[in-house]
Amino acid sequence: MAENIELYNKVVDMIVEIADIHKQSEHSIYQQTAEQEQEVIDNINVLIGEGMIELYPLKALLASSNNWSTFLIVRISIFRDILLEGVNKGCLEPDKSLAWDWLDVAAVNNDPTDFMDEMEQYYDLLATAAEDGNTIALDIMNTIWEPEQIIEED
Repeated sequence: MAENIELYNKVVDMIVEIADIHKQSEHSIYQQTAEQEQEVIDNINVLIGEGMIELYPLKALLASSNNWSTFLIVRISIFRDILLEGVNKGCLEPDKSLAWDWLDVAAVNNDPTDFMDEMEQYYDLLATAAEDGNTIALDIMNTIWEPEQIIEED
């Protein structure tokens, strides 16, 4: 499976352009970027279809946010549904660094305790990645559960 780096870079460039437009306005919905936003989501779907499952957290974040300069999630159920679809396909395995990077972006302006309904499954994903040396997973765990509450597994 060869990753389509060209298309991914185009997607990131478009996200930056859209975020710059959103940053300049106080509106909550941006009609002038709606077509570009859809093109970004469509391209992410192409990339995921080509095997870049690490983009599920990005897709979840973009689909659930109105303002791409803040990435504030306003449709948490959409975020959860898309993220769970990705989790079920393995997007948050410990070695999927790009997925963890995008989950980290989501955690900056949002409450990571809201990211999944099933907290035991979420904890297991975070703990497995943290045990594998993933610092983003460990940071999210420490945000959700006080370090003294995190149970060491034998």
